Amino acid sequence: MPSTSIDAQFDLALVSPFLLQTLAEVASDQGVSAERLCRGLGFTAEELQDPAQRITYRQTVAMIQRALAALPERGLGLWVGHRNVLGTLGLLGHVLSLCKTLRDAFELGRRFQHTTGGIALCNLIEGPEESFIEVECRLPYADIQVFAVEEFFASLLVYNRALIGPQFQPRRFEFTHAAPGYEAEYRRLLGPNLRFGCLHNRVAIASHWLDVQLPSHHPVALRQALSLLETESAQVQQKTGLLETVERAIARDLAQGSPIDKVAGELNMSSRTLRRRLSEHDMTFDALQEQVRHARAMSLLNNPEMPIERIAEALGYSDVRGFRRAFKRWTGQSPSACRDEATASAQ
Repeated sequence: MPSTSIDAQFDLALVSPFLLQTLAEVASDQGVSAERLCRGLGFTAEELQDPAQRITYRQTVAMIQRALAALPERGLGLWVGHRNVLGTLGLLGHVLSLCKTLRDAFELGRRFQHTTGGIALCNLIEGPEESFIEVECRLPYADIQVFAVEEFFASLLVYNRALIGPQFQPRRFEFTHAAPGYEAEYRRLLGPNLRFGCLHNRVAIASHWLDVQLPSHHPVALRQALSLLETESAQVQQKTGLLETVERAIARDLAQGSPIDKVAGELNMSSRTLRRRLSEHDMTFDALQEQVRHARAMSLLNNPEMPIERIAEALGYSDVRGFRRAFKRWTGQSPSACRDEATASAQ
């Protein structure tokens, strides 16, 4: 389990039932009953049909790990993502379908992603010729991170093709983890242009796609739906907005270090105010920084070819000893032992 420093977030009931509902459907198709996956977790398979239901991150991790154990090395995240439709995103999906361009849809998707109750966060990085949609799962479990990235990218293809049409095709997908034994499923559902063992989980697209006009754009309907979404967002934002914003600021400059004065300045507040506001969520800046580093470390350790020294550098440690001490504090293991254990369990 994660360290106590992230328990405040880990027990928040924010995850949408749609993700677990689809997971249960996919598992059921493979002979694993939804009842088996939900047993003892505090909710039933029937309750996952309620769109108002919210599941804690702890319950979500438990259910996904059960499914992964029952259906190992199959590409479960890919299957779940491929099964999604725009409606899976709830009101946000309706808003995206009404946007003028794909850039507008990406921006609103990033801005309101917390309303979907997902387990991954995305960001759009624009370039003149090539742009990237980067994704990161902040839950510090190697298997959950791989599942979340698979689900996100498979969903992304579904959503973008629903918005633009079947002609949408990314240039390539990049993953921090090593190529899995079921790489053929990646190629079947995502296409042939795959890279594993990278520094980021991201998809590269030609930048011209961002200016494509969406065929279902409707300005009046968009304003009405966006107003409803903003109301829904405000309710969720009270719980997660500050934490996610600070996490994102820390993660953005992780290799260079993210002192609290710098992050507070980006949020137009003093470091004292930021500390006070984080304490209202039973969280400290140092604990949040540790959480981001822990999750990123687990993601990079999925690549057996990446040296431990390179991972320490990417996390902002001045030397590898500091990283090893921190990792031992988080997990009770050394980074190498954790990697060896994950590699052995995947074989």
